[in-house]
Amino acid sequence: MSGTGKKVNMKKVIKIVLVCLALFLVLNLFGAAIGTSASITHPKGPTYDEEIISIKERLIWGNFDDYVKEDYIVKGMDEYDLHCTKVSSFNTAGTGRYVIISHGYKSNKYGDVKYCDPYINLGFTCIIYDLRAHGENAKAICSMGGYEAIDLNCIIEDTFSRYEDVEILGLQGESMGTSATLNALNYTDKVDFVVADCGFESLKFMLHDMYNDMHLYPFGFCADIGFKIFYNIDTSKISAIDAIRGKDVPILFVHGAADDWIDVENSEDMYAVARESCYTEFWLVPEAEHADSRQIAGEEAYEEHIANFLINAGVIESKDEALFAA
Repeated sequence: MSGTGKKVNMKKVIKIVLVCLALFLVLNLFGAAIGTSASITHPKGPTYDEEIISIKERLIWGNFDDYVKEDYIVKGMDEYDLHCTKVSSFNTAGTGRYVIISHGYKSNKYGDVKYCDPYINLGFTCIIYDLRAHGENAKAICSMGGYEAIDLNCIIEDTFSRYEDVEILGLQGESMGTSATLNALNYTDKVDFVVADCGFESLKFMLHDMYNDMHLYPFGFCADIGFKIFYNIDTSKISAIDAIRGKDVPILFVHGAADDWIDVENSEDMYAVARESCYTEFWLVPEAEHADSRQIAGEEAYEEHIANFLINAGVIESKDEALFAA
């Protein structure tokens, strides 16, 4: 007895399977775009207390308790409140020297404390603050250096209006804070020097490099799409390496030789571009991992490199002047 069922059309079956696989792939990539971009733009960092404990456990709290602190708020982009703290001592009185320090991703202003001692010793009043979407600031979209650069320019302008004795203004950044710091050069010419610690050359480069290192090759592309579609952020335009092109602002690049999060290549590439138009130095810190250069090198070495850089760049005249308060 012969079968009565219809003959299966294999071409049709294959076509349906391929369409389903393509749809499955698109949906998964779409989900990855949402997930990767959302996880970055909505950081969940430590509280102040948690960050303070971490800094103290790593023995890089230093003399922070002995300094004079003044809390205040600066209006950033779109009137966004930025929580700031002025940190000073008798060493910094009357020097006219100020430095604004920008912390890394998922940190807060107390992550900047480790840099205060070297600058205070060199006579600099330090301004530490919570970057957008971090610390005690309100919830917001973190753009990894784009919106944050505009915020930083607002703090720069506020510093000049709030403190009339400013003669030298420097910027110190760490990781995402370095991205904000260097991108801020798109908006101001009032900066006398920059120390750029473990920064990435562009958000696009960082995302693709990060996911490629994890062998998740499509995810960098997905993140680009997610940032653009859901947050209207072009990852290629948050570019520190483009921001420093043609700028005549002395820059000291610092990077840990053992950094496996933001590759040393980022600082090397930016150093090569910066030296075409400004005085620049590059300090590779042996054995230091990501954002660990200050801890691994130690306070004295970090301070000495900053002092020598400022002398070589002509920001200050001599080492005696740099270390007058040490």
